[in-house]
Amino acid sequence: MQTALAKRIDELVECGWEPHTTTETSAALFGRRPFSWWLFLFVVIFFPFFGGILYLIFWLATSRATVFLHQDGEQVHEAGDLWLVRLQEARREALIEEQRQIKERGFLAVMWPQLLAYLVLLFLWIWLLRRFW
Repeated sequence: MQTALAKRIDELVECGWEPHTTTETSAALFGRRPFSWWLFLFVVIFFPFFGGILYLIFWLATSRATVFLHQDGEQVHEAGDLWLVRLQEARREALIEEQRQIKERGFLAVMWPQLLAYLVLLFLWIWLLRRFW
């Protein structure tokens, strides 16, 4: 395998992609698009019994993403779901910074806003179910 291609594959594997097939000059990698928690919450609120299960099945069936790499000379060409690769690369620095802060300050000190929002939404959902059922 050529060096530029191997380097790009390593970068994508660090972002969560899984190599499917590789040759000397090409590779195919699989991944999944992000899970939409807000849509999931919306579906669970309006269809409380089977909405969440149906959305999970839908997400598993449609979330597969593929990236194809091909090396031509010293240049690596990409094709496929590049929007997801660009999104992951843009968020990579923020995730690294978040992990660094978690190591320095601790999990709860960094993540308390997300945990608080989750608990508020969870209690709101339980309250809505009890009030209208």
